[in-house]
Amino acid sequence: MLECRDVERRFGGLVAVTGVDMHIRRGEIFGLVGPNGSGKTTMTNAITGFFPPQKGQILLNGEDITGLAPHKVARRGVARTFQNLALFNGMTVLDNILLGRHVHMKPSVLRTALYPWLSRPEEIAHREVVEEVIDFMQLENVRDEPVDAIPLGLKKRVELARALVAEPSFLVLDEPMAGMNQEEKEYMARFILDAREERGVTVMLIEHHMDIITGICDRMMVLSYGEVIDTGIPKDVIADPRVIKAYLGGAHAVQ
Repeated sequence: MLECRDVERRFGGLVAVTGVDMHIRRGEIFGLVGPNGSGKTTMTNAITGFFPPQKGQILLNGEDITGLAPHKVARRGVARTFQNLALFNGMTVLDNILLGRHVHMKPSVLRTALYPWLSRPEEIAHREVVEEVIDFMQLENVRDEPVDAIPLGLKKRVELARALVAEPSFLVLDEPMAGMNQEEKEYMARFILDAREERGVTVMLIEHHMDIITGICDRMMVLSYGEVIDTGIPKDVIADPRVIKAYLGGAHAVQ
C-alpha cells in the first residue's frame, strides 16, 4: 500500500527525519511510535503532502506521490486526522463530518444553477454516506450538537468519522487517543479495528499509548531523533534494548 524510501526532511538546519525506509502492507494496522520530537508527525506530513521530503521517494499503490499537494494525495484515497483537533467550532457534528466529502464533490456554477437536477441528487448521496458513518461511529445522539459543546472523546470520534466519509483506502491517524481516558481509548481502538475489518482501510497509527499499539497493530516502527531504530512485530520491538533506551533511558521494560 505505502512505501517510503530513504525519506529525509529538514527545517533549516534541523534534521527532522533522515534515511527513513518504511513499507505498509495492504490491510494492516501499522504503528508509528517514538518519543516526542522523534519525527512521527513529520513523516505523516511528508506522506500526506503537507511538508514533502527534500530527499527520498514515497509510493502509494506503486505510484510516486512524492511532492504532491495534499488535495491530490487525498484524491488518491488517503485521509488523515490531526494531532491537534482540526474541527470547525460553531458548526454541528453533522456539518463537520459532511466536510469530509469534499474530495468527492464537484462544485460549479452550472451545478448551482441547475441544483434540483444536478446538485441535489449528489448532495443526497453524500448525506447518505455521512449518515451511515455517523451510525458506524455511534454519534447519532450528538449529530446535531455544536462540535465545541461535546466532550473530547466524542470530538476525536467526529474527526475519525470525517476521515472515514472520504472513503479512504489508506487512513493516517495522528495520536487519535491523546487526552482520552481508558474507556474512551478502548472505544477508539474498537472503531479502528472495525474500520479495517468492515471498511477495508489500511491504517497507519501514531500513538504514545504502547498498550494500544501492542494490542491492535500488526507491525510497528520506532523512530528516535528522526531515524528508524526498529521495525517488526510489536512484542519483539518493545523488547529491543534500543527502544527501551529511547523511551526510558535505561534498562526497563516498555509497558
